[in-house]
Amino acid sequence: MDSRNEPLPSQVIDRLKRIEGQVRGLQRMVREGRAPAEVIYQMAAVKSALEQAALHYLQWDAQRHDAPDRTARSVRETLDLIAKLL
Repeated sequence: MDSRNEPLPSQVIDRLKRIEGQVRGLQRMVREGRAPAEVIYQMAAVKSALEQAALHYLQWDAQRHDAPDRTARSVRETLDLIAKLL
């Protein structure tokens, strides 16, 4: 199978679904007037989960491209995306 046509791994989609659930929980916490510290801790957890999902997505993208097919521009774009995560 051509690695450039590999489907997005289900673990990335699964992570995004869990994050969606976390965000819904956050909305509920805010509506219920939960303590700010509780809400902020959960927001930090969502942020961390999104960063991890983004890294997994970038790993998948990098692995599906053969090294000779990678142009300097695509490598630079990937590095720019990683820098935005940091």
